[in-house]
Amino acid sequence: MLRSPAMRRHESSPVALVTGAAGFVGAWLVRHAQQLGWTIIGARKPDTPWPSLDVEWVDVDLRDRAETHALLRATRPRYVVHLAAVAFPREAAQDPLEALRLNYGALDHLLGGIQLHAPDARLLYVGTGEVYGPRPDTAPPSREDDPLAPPNLYAATKAAAEVRATLAAEREGLDVVRVRPFNHSGPGRPPSYAESSFAQQIAQIERGEREPVLRVGNLDAVRDFSDVRDVVRAYTLLLERGEPGAVYNVCSGRGWSIREVVDHQVSRSKTKPRVEVDPALYRPAPPEGSTLVGDPARISALGWTPRYRFEETLDDLLADWRSRA
Repeated sequence: MLRSPAMRRHESSPVALVTGAAGFVGAWLVRHAQQLGWTIIGARKPDTPWPSLDVEWVDVDLRDRAETHALLRATRPRYVVHLAAVAFPREAAQDPLEALRLNYGALDHLLGGIQLHAPDARLLYVGTGEVYGPRPDTAPPSREDDPLAPPNLYAATKAAAEVRATLAAEREGLDVVRVRPFNHSGPGRPPSYAESSFAQQIAQIERGEREPVLRVGNLDAVRDFSDVRDVVRAYTLLLERGEPGAVYNVCSGRGWSIREVVDHQVSRSKTKPRVEVDPALYRPAPPEGSTLVGDPARISALGWTPRYRFEETLDDLLADWRSRA
């Protein structure tokens, strides 16, 4: 287990171990937690570049039980935020067993290590709102006590991990809080996700790097989008105030069709590209519906409210891609 140079820890500040800290959400969580005065230990997959964040980095393969237990024994954190995952549905579909090893197996290893070496730690298990599955447009927003209907292998592995986390809380006495974030975006979002791909394409068109055609997939799908900066505030709030064993949606409660997302981003473009549906990107809506919107009432009761309108998120995302020339 390779570690970056150790940082001085402040005895009064909680120590948080963040898996997947080098990723999109992880980097935003690290920044926010540090503003709260927390000491962060960032766990990253070996051979992943260390982002320019002032944290203690630890290389660990979470698929390895012994390595994961050694990590918990060495760090003994107050909080553990488990973000590391195969997070893109197509990637999970290409290698389902690898998705299961990381999305389920890594969590099992973390829980075992916590039980042995940090039994007072609180684990925030970051799942996904996709476990509810899409619904008809007329259906009400998904609530935490609704039945799960994962529509793909990615969501199935995350649902299985949720069951494991629930068992740890109910049968093993561990302090576990589960969270189901719906779509979230913002600066740094990878281009494998639709709204970030659109922003990347627009920035490239504005620079003359590609033809003035915005290639899109199915524009009729409706998703619940939040700003990543609001989402990480929800995570720290749940670590501090969430009910042990409970599950919380993190979402806005409002659906955006992908067509609306495209229309907003094109309206901000300096070139006004032509929009074309690319058959390679098009995924037909499942028969059960194409809407996935959550109900944020439970986390709102803890005092969480979004600070960013999604229009602002999209504008910041486009500005980020424009800055990457």
